[in-house]
Amino acid sequence: MMARPPLQPITSRAGRFLAIYEESFVGIGISSNVYAAESGGRHYIFDASGHPDLLSYLNAAGIPSESIAAVFLTHGHHDHVRGLVSLSRIGVPAYLNMNDLGLLENCIGKRDVRDVFEGNDILSGLGLRIIPTPGHTPGSTCYYSGDEGLLISGDTVYADGYFGRTDLPGGSDSEMEKSLKRLMGLGVHSILPGHGAYIMEGGGRSISVALSNANFLLR
Repeated sequence: MMARPPLQPITSRAGRFLAIYEESFVGIGISSNVYAAESGGRHYIFDASGHPDLLSYLNAAGIPSESIAAVFLTHGHHDHVRGLVSLSRIGVPAYLNMNDLGLLENCIGKRDVRDVFEGNDILSGLGLRIIPTPGHTPGSTCYYSGDEGLLISGDTVYADGYFGRTDLPGGSDSEMEKSLKRLMGLGVHSILPGHGAYIMEGGGRSISVALSNANFLLR
């Protein structure tokens, strides 16, 4: 039997975050980007990709299993959560807005998933705060660093000035517009989105364009 070739995730640095691009996760259809932050020798993962063996990709990217302390999810769609299948095997807790728990469980069954607000202390230690942004899903959540002007945006807004779909179950046109307006009130320079390229400057303009697009397309 031929040995499986080693995994070679596509990565780059986005400030203090390691970005693992969605194109890394082969053979599973659609996936999300994954971001990792290190603090005190521990790694904190943001979104879990669409690959059930995310853990192997993290290891290949230089993140040891024993260093992974928690995973924070932006929402419950399959392309962002299936990696919990491997992370849950090593006891990594996952944090999610509970409005999306049903979406997650419909995809991968019951896991050790905690209310995202229970992770406030961890996020605060990372210099991040929770920004609820329903619209793509009821529980869509962004993570924001005011000091850096950095937004981990999931599928709420993308760096190219577009926004997540609102026509899937639980989506809401009006909530999406409200969420984009909420993000406009933040000082965002960098956007680390769930799909596509990230940007390290010009994030405020991307959100403004997304809101303009929403105002036009969601009428």
